[in-house]
Amino acid sequence: MLFSRSYTILTVARRRVSEIKKLIPRNVSRSSKLFGCSPEDKLQRTTGDNNLDARNLLKNIAQDDTSSERLATECNGNNNTSSVTKIQSELKQRTDMELLQTNEHELNDALEDINIKLPGPFDRCENEDLSHIVPNIMPTYNFAKFADQSRTLQELVKLGVELYKLEPDREIVELFLKLDFDRDMKPYIQFLHDCGVESENLGFFITRNPRIFTEDMDDLYTRIRYLRAHNFSQDMVKEIVNKHPPWLSFDTKELDHRLGHFQHTFDLNGYQIRCLTTQCPKLITYDMNRIRYSTFAVKEEMGFNKDETKIVLLKAPRVWIRARTEVVKTFDYLHNSMELSHTAICSEPQVLLCRKSRLERRHKLLVQLQRNQYDPQKPLYISPLTLVKGSDVEFCKNIAKISIHTYNEFLKSF
Repeated sequence: MLFSRSYTILTVARRRVSEIKKLIPRNVSRSSKLFGCSPEDKLQRTTGDNNLDARNLLKNIAQDDTSSERLATECNGNNNTSSVTKIQSELKQRTDMELLQTNEHELNDALEDINIKLPGPFDRCENEDLSHIVPNIMPTYNFAKFADQSRTLQELVKLGVELYKLEPDREIVELFLKLDFDRDMKPYIQFLHDCGVESENLGFFITRNPRIFTEDMDDLYTRIRYLRAHNFSQDMVKEIVNKHPPWLSFDTKELDHRLGHFQHTFDLNGYQIRCLTTQCPKLITYDMNRIRYSTFAVKEEMGFNKDETKIVLLKAPRVWIRARTEVVKTFDYLHNSMELSHTAICSEPQVLLCRKSRLERRHKLLVQLQRNQYDPQKPLYISPLTLVKGSDVEFCKNIAKISIHTYNEFLKSF
């Protein structure tokens, strides 16, 4: 009888251990403070390698004599499935109540720790500063996002580089963010200074030619040596580099080909080609198709001969850069409306760079005043160049000899 009772209690106790484990919630993280308060954790802390949980449970059951006698009677009298289920249910309720009562104080302490008041966004940080932790850098189209952390951008701003003009070019944005100022940029800045680029002009140079930092340093020195080898003086080299920063990004062979084109097309000697290059270096690196169209317009549409074309080129090289149609309109008004000859226009070809509307307004005012005298052989001569130069106030004072108010009234009726 005693053996049968002990065997039954031990068997039921072992089953209860597995049942209790199944009741433990699985959604509690092991890092949570509630993890140690679960029945499973409590049971694991109180068990050992020798199944102490079963023996402790037997000890608690044995203390209740009434429950033990009723358990033995039911086990001996009824060996069916319903009796075993009833016994398991009673043991389950008894064990759950004991575990809850044991862990009640630990559960309350854990909940109090979780409800700690979090610091506000403006509270003083007493721990480690985590302000440097930021999300991954997303695609951007300007430099503003990196200005606080990139020393390269900060130094470029100090040099006067207009970064907002470079932002539309995504390649330049990526280039500047990759380069280190001391390691990658300083050698180029020193080279530009040696070429004659003043400190206050470095910002303008980099803004106009930011890809200078992608050029090989040996190639840059070769391009300077090419100019010096063709008798360009140091002052000429300095003026070319300062006026037109993209010059240094052109290959030496390409520059030689372009200089040869101008020399042979317009029959220029060495001194003249050097003066043309120094006066307007942008013309040498301009689109060759545009230059050919402008040459055709000057020779064929305007009717200048070879010598006159050469004079116009040397005195006003920007005629080849300005829009061809606008130059033709200005020439047509000068030659047909103002009745200026080709020789007169060649004497001051800079007038071809003036807008037709500006030229027309001032000429018609002089016609009203009967002061439109453009023949240098006659008195009261007015130079076509002085006609278009200066502001309206200077024109009224020096040429028309009227007040600006009268000129404005004339424009209203124009």
